[in-house]
Amino acid sequence: MTTSLDIAAWLVSHHGNDTSLSNLSLNKLCYFAQVTALSTDGKTLFDDDIQAWEYGPVCPAVYHAYKHYGRLPVRAPESHVPTLSERENRIMEKTWEKYGWLSPFDLVRLSHRKGCAWSKTYKAGENATISPQLILDSDDVKGFDASATFAHAVIETKARYSNTLRLLEDS
Repeated sequence: MTTSLDIAAWLVSHHGNDTSLSNLSLNKLCYFAQVTALSTDGKTLFDDDIQAWEYGPVCPAVYHAYKHYGRLPVRAPESHVPTLSERENRIMEKTWEKYGWLSPFDLVRLSHRKGCAWSKTYKAGENATISPQLILDSDDVKGFDASATFAHAVIETKARYSNTLRLLEDS
């Protein structure tokens, strides 16, 4: 069975060099990969626990494997990169397409929405487990409004005012 560490290794090996994957974003993407799997066919992608921590859903194994990076980008997998099944590859590509372009804090905000599994589970200091059934019964599987994200605002600003980001960079 594929583990959350396998999913994290896949994400880093496939997208770690073309984007800035932090431990925070890696954990949220693992969570949203599980959401994608459950919403696609009702089956989990991995059986590892997902817990409700202060900044959203966390796979403890992934967090601990990558915590030495702190806030820095993760550039190398901490475990071997698995060969995923056709189903797993489809789920990961779908997850990346839907969530990979989002900022880490967009991912946190998405996971914290009212009606989502994290908001139904989180209790300060408890690290309670978010079950697959709770994910299926939550608003996480319904998707989200991309226009409400920071990443979308940056894309729109760049399209509308093409020199804005250059001006910010030069200031």
